[in-house]
Amino acid sequence: MKQQLLTLFVAVGLFMPNLVTASELKLEACFVSGVKSKALCGKLDVAENPALDISEANTLSLNVVVLPKFKEQSKELPMMFLAGGPGQAATELAGMLNNPLTEIRQEHDIILIDQRGTGQSNGLLCDAQEYIDPLVIDSNDVDIEQEVKDCLTSFADHHLPSYNTYQSIEDFEAVRQALGYQKVHIFGGSYGTRAGFAYLKNHPESIQTATLDSNAPMEMIVGFFGKSSERAFDFLVEDCKAHKYCNESYPNLKQDYLTLLAQLEKPITQSMYHPITGKKIDIILTKSKVTETLRTTLYALSSRQLLPYIVNASAQGDFRPLAALMSQVNSTEHTPGSLYTGLTMNIICNEDMPRAVESDFSKDADNYFNGELGFTNFTDICKFWPKWQAPADFAEPVTVDVPVLLFSGKYDPVTPPAYGEMADNSLPNSKHVVIKNGSHVASLRMCMDAVKQFMQSGTFESVDFSCADKPVPNLFFTNLNQLH
Repeated sequence: MKQQLLTLFVAVGLFMPNLVTASELKLEACFVSGVKSKALCGKLDVAENPALDISEANTLSLNVVVLPKFKEQSKELPMMFLAGGPGQAATELAGMLNNPLTEIRQEHDIILIDQRGTGQSNGLLCDAQEYIDPLVIDSNDVDIEQEVKDCLTSFADHHLPSYNTYQSIEDFEAVRQALGYQKVHIFGGSYGTRAGFAYLKNHPESIQTATLDSNAPMEMIVGFFGKSSERAFDFLVEDCKAHKYCNESYPNLKQDYLTLLAQLEKPITQSMYHPITGKKIDIILTKSKVTETLRTTLYALSSRQLLPYIVNASAQGDFRPLAALMSQVNSTEHTPGSLYTGLTMNIICNEDMPRAVESDFSKDADNYFNGELGFTNFTDICKFWPKWQAPADFAEPVTVDVPVLLFSGKYDPVTPPAYGEMADNSLPNSKHVVIKNGSHVASLRMCMDAVKQFMQSGTFESVDFSCADKPVPNLFFTNLNQLH
């Protein structure tokens, strides 16, 4: 189920967020993967169902990791990192975050909390009964209703209405209080911005500054990825035309893509050697699998530089490069940064998709990149996912006066700058910065000096945002032996 849900896109109670009564949080020295220096690890027990008292049968242990500041004498407040998804476990990202956050960690503790439903905080992971290589799955033949039922059996004893964005914020508040911090800085990327907006809405008194990159404001509906994907691919076509070698090699890139989609009107089966195992297999390519693979490749400029080569080769009937790209998710193990798909669907199917109206669906489907697949990879699952009611005020914009720094990447295929502008319009003390050569959550790689200046000053005036205009080489593979 884990792999099949990821390939496809990837009435149970009352929604009642409350600040829960928590146990004591004891941190002990530990080491976490990807971080050479010592960290601090601990568990904080809270009520799984906040409507009931915490008890042996109603306990959820929040997994907490603190990366201590290097300058012990520093009095700066900590940064709490809010992971993306929904469905990423923050503590599993420690190794990936260590380098980007090195300068901030000089003077600030970094707090990582596995959001309830991820990691070691009751991770809602759809366990596969039998692993099936995604290259050989015909996604058109998957029985989604049965897959959802199988997934739900993995966590049948969990109170799913309690695994929501608002309740996660109350968990974060409980950890903040247990650590003894009066306030924290927050940094959220992607869905982490949705968590950040919810934190700002419900507990502005606890936040010193907020930095939110690749924004999903409360009023936006997460799960419509058609028009935004088309926009990002249009940029790819435009950049390829402006690039001497790319244009010479792929002068009709958009038409190549449309040719590939036309071929995929029916599933394509082709015999080839497996990109990883080397065994002879019959791969099955469907429009859903291919467009989702190519969409996620647009998330970073370093991966999108492969797309012209892969699209062109596929349009000509050579699917080996595409199969190699798709095989990157070919693993029986949960890898750091990958989603706990149960939480992903539990949130999107109840906090976002129920707010959509017919015009939202028709507008997003009006694109050449993936058509209705920009949302049906979610809605097909949501038909069978258990329902609970999000709060009536959930989609109301955030209007608090906390200093909020908003980043967007020009090339972002999922949260384009328009969403940053949406958030900026309602916030009275905010600044929206578009990173001209960035895609998804680009500030982590390009603008952390500016983030640190903002955190320590609490204002925008003295911050150097030249990072947003930093030139980045626009490179493309013209064949597997040449990067221009």
